[in-house]
Amino acid sequence: MNKQLILMNFFMIMMLISIMYFLTTNIMHMHPIIIMITLLIYSFMICLNMSMWKSNYIYSIMLFLIMISGMLIIFLYFSSLISNEQNILKFNKFLLSSFFLNLMILFTFISYNSNIYIFKYNFFETKMISKLNEMNFQNILNLYEYPMNNLTISSMMYLLISLFTIIKICSLKSMSLRKIN
Repeated sequence: MNKQLILMNFFMIMMLISIMYFLTTNIMHMHPIIIMITLLIYSFMICLNMSMWKSNYIYSIMLFLIMISGMLIIFLYFSSLISNEQNILKFNKFLLSSFFLNLMILFTFISYNSNIYIFKYNFFETKMISKLNEMNFQNILNLYEYPMNNLTISSMMYLLISLFTIIKICSLKSMSLRKIN
């Protein structure tokens, strides 16, 4: 594990936490589209993290495509059922200032960190962390291998059948599923 991977992983975690804070500040009036945007960002970060630890990118691409297709089905369902109310984002000044402070600190580390490491690792700790990440990635790969691939295939089939069902219901009525007052 080298310095760039540590910095990239740290940057992704900080950005994900900051974006989650911004999108979930007003939890009482949270729109389903904001939840889907948060899930999209999270799945993108997970796929980037998976592709950083392995040289084979196919599993991260497959995971991203599965998540995107599932979110598109959910978006189709929500857009036909929820009302057309506007989503008003209210920004908290403290969260905004902490977000920019985190970004400034992070960019300072990235720009002035040519010869030093953010985290001081010796060789044994680096090897142990690398093995731990390898085992975590192997657990993710087990989803697509023999005993667990039935769960993945059945999830994909469920999403496909629900997509066809929603399209059939919408095309039979030739209008949206919600009532317009």
